[in-house]
Amino acid sequence: MKTFNQKLQNLLKMGLLVTVILSFIACSEESDPMSPGLTNITGEWEGTLNHPGYDSGTLSLQLLQSNDNLSGSFTMRLVKNNSIQNYGGTITGAKISSNNYNLSLINSNFTWICDVNLNSTTLSGDWESSTSSISGSLSVQKN
Repeated sequence: MKTFNQKLQNLLKMGLLVTVILSFIACSEESDPMSPGLTNITGEWEGTLNHPGYDSGTLSLQLLQSNDNLSGSFTMRLVKNNSIQNYGGTITGAKISSNNYNLSLINSNFTWICDVNLNSTTLSGDWESSTSSISGSLSVQKN
């Protein structure tokens, strides 16, 4: 049978173990302090665009962030059967949470609504047309 001192020592060891585990959990955060994320996405972004009607696509964004509001311009190049179509237009949008943004890519022929997430220096997510039932994905990196 264990003595009172042995029981007390076991209880203290258990308390120490619980304290270490809780400290580890409290100190481990989603963001890595050695590679902090961007707090402002102003700048040039370039990458790829997937569109169901085309073989490939590239996308360039010029973004300006003021507080949680976004504005700017875009150019895209879509390729199908060696035929190239170039588009451009304006961007409006907003930061909706720490790493999530809503963008509208507005051209005279279409408006695409984009929901993108920021991961380090990459914005990626999905887009959908506001006037037709097409959608796709995009991924751009900051220059």
